[in-house]
Amino acid sequence: MEPILNDGQKLLIFFEQLDVDYVLFTNPPENPQLTSDTTTAIVSATQTETNRTNDDQKVKYERDNKTVRGHLLNHMSNTLFDLFVNQKSAKEIWETLETRYGGDDAGRKKYVVGKWLQFHMTDDKPIMDQVHEYENLVADVLSEGMKMCDTLQANVLLEKFPPSWSEYRNHLKHKKKDLNLQELISHMRTEEANRLKDKELSNPSSNSFKANLVESSSKDRFQNKGKKFQKGGQQKTFKNNDGKIQKNKTTPQVNLAETEEVIAAVVVEANLVENKSDWILDTGASKHFCSNKELFQELKEAADGECVYMGNSATAGVLGKGKVLLKLTSGKTLALQDVLYVPSS
Repeated sequence: MEPILNDGQKLLIFFEQLDVDYVLFTNPPENPQLTSDTTTAIVSATQTETNRTNDDQKVKYERDNKTVRGHLLNHMSNTLFDLFVNQKSAKEIWETLETRYGGDDAGRKKYVVGKWLQFHMTDDKPIMDQVHEYENLVADVLSEGMKMCDTLQANVLLEKFPPSWSEYRNHLKHKKKDLNLQELISHMRTEEANRLKDKELSNPSSNSFKANLVESSSKDRFQNKGKKFQKGGQQKTFKNNDGKIQKNKTTPQVNLAETEEVIAAVVVEANLVENKSDWILDTGASKHFCSNKELFQELKEAADGECVYMGNSATAGVLGKGKVLLKLTSGKTLALQDVLYVPSS
């Protein structure tokens, strides 16, 4: 039964487990014929008992026939299903399949041998899965009564190796000892495990991150007077001596480095201020101070001993406190109150 060959053998085993395989090989039970010389009493009693038994057998046969027929039709292709769907007898369906696809032993042998010889391994499938497929083909050949020694089975499999295994195949060919099929499969399993391990060691994890550093031209560094930048969520603005604030056209940014494998964010540089007289407006600061006395609109002397603490842990004396007016580029004026006058800042 070529089209349903594998399923047919599996179904037969399945039917044997259910104890319903008898419907494939036996006809439905019939009513027995009694002889004419039997006495009326005996005929009546015997016929009643026989009919009861026969009815039970018929019911069981019909039930089992439906079960077997349903499984046979369910495992057929659409074309075969259309051919056999109108047949009610599972036995007739089975016999027809045997006649069409299982009766020619010579054709069956040629079919399984052809599949065995045409089998080849490829690199795009797991090697052990293909080995198991080869074992099944060998089992089909042996089941047809054709003898094949273990050494021949192993040598044929050796010639079926995929291209990436050609060096390992040549290595095995130079061995003096002949391997049987199971020994060869054991060697292949070990070789595959070693290859997978080497592959993991040579290829780093795809989750590892790579960062590409992108730098702007060096001439733009340290030339950002009167410009602003953002750092840590705070906006800072630089103001020249004339009190005007200029926007930075090239705001420092976080550059996004993107590759096929990973995406990493890299902060490449921060703009620095060299001129101590420049004004820094920090919108997140609690205190503002200025070293240029000319920028103050109002200025009062500070108490003696008042000082501010710098970022480097040093201190600077406060000489006064007042109001500073900053002219924004929008034309509006920003007034800062309680600005500290620190000449040494």
